[in-house]
Amino acid sequence: MKKSLFLLLFFAGVVSAAAPKVSKACSKSNGEKSCSESLLQLAEQGRAGDTSAIQLYGKTLAVVRKNKKMMKPVMVKVDTLVWENCKKKESEACIEACVARTDSSFLRSDAPDSAACAERPQKLVSKKISLPTPSPMKNFIDSLSTDVFWNSPFSLAKNWLLAIGDSVIPSIDSAQAFLLAADPSDFISARRKFHFCAAYGDSLDARLDSLNAPVRCPVIGSIVDSRDNRSYRVERFGEKIWTIDNANFDIPDSSACYDGDSLNCEKYGRLYTFAAAQNACPEGFHAATDEDFDALSPLDAADFAVTVEFGGYFNQNGICALAGEGTYFWTATEEDASRGYVRNLFSDATALDKASVDKRFGLSVRCVKD
Repeated sequence: MKKSLFLLLFFAGVVSAAAPKVSKACSKSNGEKSCSESLLQLAEQGRAGDTSAIQLYGKTLAVVRKNKKMMKPVMVKVDTLVWENCKKKESEACIEACVARTDSSFLRSDAPDSAACAERPQKLVSKKISLPTPSPMKNFIDSLSTDVFWNSPFSLAKNWLLAIGDSVIPSIDSAQAFLLAADPSDFISARRKFHFCAAYGDSLDARLDSLNAPVRCPVIGSIVDSRDNRSYRVERFGEKIWTIDNANFDIPDSSACYDGDSLNCEKYGRLYTFAAAQNACPEGFHAATDEDFDALSPLDAADFAVTVEFGGYFNQNGICALAGEGTYFWTATEEDASRGYVRNLFSDATALDKASVDKRFGLSVRCVKD
């Protein structure tokens, strides 16, 4: 516990100490390179679950947006066509060209009609005009902010929303919202739904209802494990109530944190052997069985997948692997005396797969209400 507290305070101190340096770089008129690098680093830390980094990212964005030099629009010359009155000496030829233009499929909304060509002949002239475009820095922060919001775990969506504001979030009337109704069982669509819910809440439900979409924003509750007073978020999937946090009850000698780091337990939950997994859940809940996973509809399975943190596993020799890339969940169902059934999900997959694993392996556990 002391080590965990020390590490938490240490990393918080690192982020806190970095704040003045980041703000200073982003307030300078010539600090674009170092400012961009700092934002990228904070974004990476935020994606990994560091909420202090997310807060600092938001504060840094505010500094950048006040930097007039970095945010100054760039004037770009572009070619365009404009209508100009013909000179007297070219009127006859100009009238013919004018009529030809108005009678062609090229017709523009600002073109004169055929009758007007005779009264005041005009011609299309190519010209270069200067138009303001967003600065490279504005394009960068908008692109980065959009990426971290939509591609971070849904549990961090509200943190990112508070940090970046809603300027990069599509409206609920946009094409993005319509995609929620198109294929709601798709993993990407499910992830999109959770992030839309973080941004719009109940108003999104009303929009989805108007589209006759079979999805709604999740209603998330909580329970407390009386053994250690740890709280878990819960959500209904189909007819059953599941925890959407991995079990994290300490069972000595039969459970462990990934790489022995207590911070990983806070992020991913603990990893349990098959025997320990059967005692990992709070009273009134049990380790999900093979049948519990089978009962998830494609729509429920997609929603469940969005809640997954890729916490890896340890093998029978205690060697850890796959954190950030994939996760395995024990079920309460055994194949035989030495192997138990699991469900696995990888970061690039769209479905939960079934396999059997040596019972000595350390895997994650999700709990289902009895």
